[in-house]
Amino acid sequence: MTAPAATTTVFLARHGQSEWNNQALITGQLNPGLSPKGVQQSEAIAMCLRDEPLDAIYASDLQRTVDTAQPTASAKQMPITRLAGLNEIHLGVLQGRLRDERDPEAQALWAQWQADIWHYRVPGGERFDEFTDRVDATLQTLLQRHAGQRILIVGHRATNRVLLGTLLGWPRERWTELGLRNKFFYRVTPGAEPTIATYTLSGSKTGRCVDGFVM
Repeated sequence: MTAPAATTTVFLARHGQSEWNNQALITGQLNPGLSPKGVQQSEAIAMCLRDEPLDAIYASDLQRTVDTAQPTASAKQMPITRLAGLNEIHLGVLQGRLRDERDPEAQALWAQWQADIWHYRVPGGERFDEFTDRVDATLQTLLQRHAGQRILIVGHRATNRVLLGTLLGWPRERWTELGLRNKFFYRVTPGAEPTIATYTLSGSKTGRCVDGFVM
């Protein structure tokens, strides 16, 4: 009988709050920096993982995820491996624009995308199904590479919807409903009976870890 594959434990974080997150600006694959709150959230991740052994740290190829992973990498004296496969979905002509009434054209395109998020292609951007295939292929490579190990992945809102949904075996229809705010990150153990725990990175409960999924 073949022994079952060893399970990888994945610590999954979204990048800390960026300078654009609270400005109704569409980021996609552009590169705004972290806000002061985002820097604090990054430091909180390092605090939460202080006593957790890690075998590898991964971030997307966008600077805000690298900056979020840096305090943990520095504390553990580990490198950060940047993977373009973890990049946020490319939103084409919408990137850098406002998604509210101040930019009616962008607001209309954003509404079209939200209404058919899996299949509508923003001009110049990725379809969500194409994006999902990219992220999933990256995840499968990491799970094989780090079987039985513990890794940190710092991604983006849409990226982490795919990662979390895949790791937990949730139906795809649920993925796009996941809010995945900067104030939480997760410890996920996939498998036949996957488990998840949620860490809080902001406010009076910073550092708290509870069993289950909170968003």
